[in-house]
Amino acid sequence: MPDIVITVLAIVAGSLMCFEGYKLFRLSLGIAGGVAGFVISRFLINFTGEMGISWSDLAKLIFILILTLGLGILAFTLYMKALIAITTIVCAFWFYDDFNFLFERVSNNALRIAITIGSGLIAGILIGIIVYYAQKWTISLFTAFVGARMISGVLAPVLWSAVLSGEYAGIIEQKVFGSDIGVSSSLVRVLLLTAFCTAGFVIQLKTSKK
Repeated sequence: MPDIVITVLAIVAGSLMCFEGYKLFRLSLGIAGGVAGFVISRFLINFTGEMGISWSDLAKLIFILILTLGLGILAFTLYMKALIAITTIVCAFWFYDDFNFLFERVSNNALRIAITIGSGLIAGILIGIIVYYAQKWTISLFTAFVGARMISGVLAPVLWSAVLSGEYAGIIEQKVFGSDIGVSSSLVRVLLLTAFCTAGFVIQLKTSKK
């Protein structure tokens, strides 16, 4: 699937969740399920690739579509029954994607992955339980965060390479996180995530009825 298509879909779906998540919570959960399927499929493809298993482009596309559409439809159908599971999966893999640099000092690669994903699983379970029993503000915050993460995930690399220039942004990033942190678009992603999450949360609270 072309990157531009993924980018547009992520921005549209992320915007719906970020700014209309409480009103469209069932749809938002379906989108979150689709995101969970997408990140799981990409992770499994990369993981098996490191083990020497090769995938054709067609096989990758079919596998990604099956998991993305399958988990999306399943989450939409099961609705609240799927909330904790979907939240746990999304948080675990996004924690691994965004915060694995916090565990770079762990020399054992397998242990580092286990610690990062394990931390995400614990956070996802707690967040899922809170949202399951939550009132309006918690659901609004959850959907605003997931939507903001989808938007920042595709916009950060664009801003990093095309607007901010990786060289200068990398210098700023290392000033914030420390010189031993590898240069990436993490700082830009965190800033975008914070901005969109805050805006989405405030807008949802002001526009959504109880």
